[in-house]
Amino acid sequence: MGAIEELLRRPPYATEPGEHRGLLRTAVREAIQHHCTNCPPFARWYHKLGLDPNAEIEDLARVPFLPVSIFKRLSLESVPEQEVVRVLKSSATSSQTPARVVLDRITRDRQMRTLAVLMSAMMGPTRRPFLVLDAAAVQGADMELSARVAGLRGYLMMASETHYALEARDGRFELNADKLEDLFSQLRTRQLPVCLIGYTYMLYQYVVAPLVRAGRRFQLPPGSMVLHFGGWKRLERQAVNRAQLNAEVEQVFAMDKPCIRDVYGFTEQLGVIYPDDGNGVRMAPVYSEVIVRDPVTLESLGDGKPGLLEFITPLPHSYPGIALLLDDMGRIVSRDREQGGRYGTRFEVLGRARGSEIRGCGDTLPEQIYQVREMARAEA
Repeated sequence: MGAIEELLRRPPYATEPGEHRGLLRTAVREAIQHHCTNCPPFARWYHKLGLDPNAEIEDLARVPFLPVSIFKRLSLESVPEQEVVRVLKSSATSSQTPARVVLDRITRDRQMRTLAVLMSAMMGPTRRPFLVLDAAAVQGADMELSARVAGLRGYLMMASETHYALEARDGRFELNADKLEDLFSQLRTRQLPVCLIGYTYMLYQYVVAPLVRAGRRFQLPPGSMVLHFGGWKRLERQAVNRAQLNAEVEQVFAMDKPCIRDVYGFTEQLGVIYPDDGNGVRMAPVYSEVIVRDPVTLESLGDGKPGLLEFITPLPHSYPGIALLLDDMGRIVSRDREQGGRYGTRFEVLGRARGSEIRGCGDTLPEQIYQVREMARAEA
């Protein structure tokens, strides 16, 4: 059994400080060896840096990283075309070019296993009804709606039954509050906790805000929770922050123990998710690590200092998405501090970095795939 498979058999969060990191480093080295063998552009870049893919990894921060935007510019594949079972494309909300990521069965299975384990850790092993805060995608639905519903598909494997809060009519979304009242009443009678799940802006714009204006309030069954994801960019335009969103969610959805979780993740490392604790602080599971880098020098930063977020995981088998630098800003809050019996790197996401996409490896990969941050160029 390889190190990656052994890592995937571990519980999702460490129960002792640093207990998983040695295995994670070994699994990352195993992934690097695979991609250097099977992805020629990745191998050329790695070897031009003078690095040995077989060398022991002592510090994950020294593993070469790729800018996540590379998947918008270049096709990087580590498996033959006939082994590709699915092609993922990002939503491209911050640019006109979506990322393109190919999946083989190994990558897809790793992603689904990891997502299932992390979802179970967050909401328990028992499946429950899900209320999707969106409309069901039907034939002929617009591309944005179809992409959102597709993005939710993996989460719905935890659903015992699935309901949709909205109806799409003539390009508009309509919320039937009376229909929601009937659903919650039935679930309370059946004593079934419900999971409300959807994209952050859909939750607020089409569900919470209309219910606040209408003065409606619903009592959810005990143990219910609200999960939302997809970023805050659209809500920032409406001057809605986390505190306001959480307060208004609690205003319209009464829960015995308020449980509102903002789930962070991205297409290029699908399967690994980072739910917050309700206050914006997240913990990396044993399958990944987070590093914060200076926006100009790209050197790793000490805990507490804000910078660009990098995520490392050995899960991708069909493409070299091992170490990816994002254009999201964040900071590490603590390391290996006990939280509910769990240990790991705890961090905050502070928002999207201002300016262009992040440059990286531009001396060895095609220059045209990068947009250079003005500040970094001035310092060079």
